[in-house]
This record gives sequence, structure tokens and C-alpha cells, in this order.
Amino acid sequence: MKAILYTRIIHWSKHPVSMICWLLLPIIATCTFFSVTDLWQSETQIPVGLVIEDESIMAENLSQSIGDIPLLAVKEMNKDQALVQLEQHELDSVFIIKDGYQDSIQSNSRNQVITAYISDMSIAYIPVKEAITSFVQQDAGNSKAAHVVDQLVTQYGGNISWEWEEIVVTSNEIREEEALLHSTFSFYNQKDPKQQDSSISLWNVWGIWSFFALLTTFYIYDWVIKERRSTVKVRLSLLKISFRSYMIGNAFIYLALLSLFDVINAALLVIYFEQTINFVQIMTLVSFRLTISIAAFLFALYFQTTFIYYVSSMLVTIFFSIIGGSLISIEGVTNRWPWLTYGSPIYAFLEGWIINPWLIVLLVLLFIWYWRKEKINA
Repeated sequence: MKAILYTRIIHWSKHPVSMICWLLLPIIATCTFFSVTDLWQSETQIPVGLVIEDESIMAENLSQSIGDIPLLAVKEMNKDQALVQLEQHELDSVFIIKDGYQDSIQSNSRNQVITAYISDMSIAYIPVKEAITSFVQQDAGNSKAAHVVDQLVTQYGGNISWEWEEIVVTSNEIREEEALLHSTFSFYNQKDPKQQDSSISLWNVWGIWSFFALLTTFYIYDWVIKERRSTVKVRLSLLKISFRSYMIGNAFIYLALLSLFDVINAALLVIYFEQTINFVQIMTLVSFRLTISIAAFLFALYFQTTFIYYVSSMLVTIFFSIIGGSLISIEGVTNRWPWLTYGSPIYAFLEGWIINPWLIVLLVLLFIWYWRKEKINA
């Protein structure tokens, strides 16, 4: 193993700059992608349909809060017109504030107070839904506070009588003055946590990173094709170990190197985008790295030329990223065909699966490849 590591280091020393660039590509490309899209999003509005069936003051305030989000082009219309425009892909999504919204909130029931409709072309539904949900949770929190105050007055026999609307107004004033609650609708790059930010990100940071990480892994593993060339295999015929053991040894070295840079990339993502990470996410990252490394290794074994391998790797990466929800939201598709969730290792990574079907299948295939007709060189 030491000899394999030594020869691999010599190989890397011939082109260190390109190797380091490939290893840092996921974090560099992710930061560049979000810098460009952040500028693009600031000049683009998302068309959203809003149907208001409730004529209460609370429903009116909610619709006004939704309309104040700068990146949304909110169109108030009736339900039939909104659904027609959604089917024609003129709207990204449609949200209906159902009749009885205020009554439901005041009775401490916030379930099914808003109905959402999306199409297969909806790409901004999830962040917009989170933004609207935060407003509903704010109304529900105010209502909960009003009920608690009323219960305390009843329990301790207070002489002061508080109206529900008065408690809600006071709660809002306290929240704004004392900074008890701040709502943010951005998944990344929040510069000041004490300042309300109404921006919406259409993409997930880890999703975009996983796309570039998978693509980089495929391209780095082109060494499998180069090591299997006849001119190289002649020189390796004098090894005391089999050629397959030599390939596995190199694969472990690359796996360790890529895992090290995954830690660096994750640390930079946490710092730059202010992401949170815990033990489960770290284990998921380790599982994802092992999965895509084995996939790239086995995939490269079936190619003889690097050009065809590069083109195929790009197509496979795009395919896995789309069905894995890395580039666009696939919630509407997976709700209709749940089995698609098993079609990409990226989906397992984004959902936090430490053990995923891809890893198990790839480990079995790797063992079959290694032990099938194994020959040991003398």
C-alpha cells in the first residue's frame, strides 16, 4: 500500500495545480453559482397566484404580507382563473386563503387554512410555501398568546379584561421592539441575522454542491481508464499484487483524498452560507462520498476512451441531479411516482439517509468485480 501511495503522489506532483482545482471545484462552483443567481434573482420576480376566499382583516393582512415579498409577482384572482393560468404555466404556483381563515386561527387551529396548487413546472413552490407558512405561524403564535393571556386572567382572577385584537396588536409591538422573533425567507447568505430578509432562494445550497461534487468525482476517476491502458498494464505486470488489488488500493487513496476535501468544502459552506451541520449530516456526507466514489469507479471500468467517458459522466450527473432534486424541485413528481426517490444517490444525500439503497447495491457490485476470476501475479 505504501508503494501505491508513493507512486500516486509522484503522479500528482506532475500536475498539482489541476488536481487541486478539481478538488476545490465543488465549493468554488457552488459559490459562483449562487453569486450569479443571487444577482439574477434580484432582478426577477416569481409569478404566484393568490385566491382570497376569506374576507376577514387577518386574511387581508396575510395577503398584504405575501404581496410585500419583493421577489414575488402576486396576482389576486379567482380560483378558476388561477388554476387555468397554472395549467398554462403562466403561474409558478397558486395559494388559496380558505374561507374561515381568521376563525380557524382564533380557535387555535392552523391545519388546512391554506391550499396550494402546483404544476410539474413549478420550481419556486417550496421556498414560497415556506415564506407563506411563516406568516401563518406568526398569526397562529399571536392567537396562541391571546389564549394564554385569557387563561391566565381567568385562572388568577385578574380585573383587567383584554380583547383578542388588543392582545394580538400588543404582541406584534413587543415582537418588533424586543426582537423576540425575526422571520427570514432566505436559505443562505444572511449577512445580518437581526435584520429581516425577504429574499427567496430557488436552490438548495447542498443540492448544488452535490451536483458539482458528483461531476468532479466522475472526472477525477478518469485515472481508472488511464491505468487500464495496455502500455501502463505492461509496467504493472511485475507487481507482487494483482492488478485489481492495485486498482482498489488507488481507489482507497482517492476516496481518502476526496473525503478530506469534502470536510474542507463543508466547513466553507457552513461559514460562507451560514449553514448548520450536525453529526447525522456528517455521516450522510460520508455515505454520499462513499456512494459516488464507488459509482464513479465502477462506471469508469466500462470505458476505453476518456472522451466518451467525460460525455457520459456529464449526462449521468445531470440525470441524477434532476431526479434527485438537486437542480429543481421534484416534490410534485415524487408525490405521483414515489419510487423515483430511489433513482438517485443525490436524493438520499439531501434527505439525510445515512444508509441508502445505492450504497448497498454498489458495494455488492464492487465485491463481485473484485472476487470474480481473481488472479494473483507471481
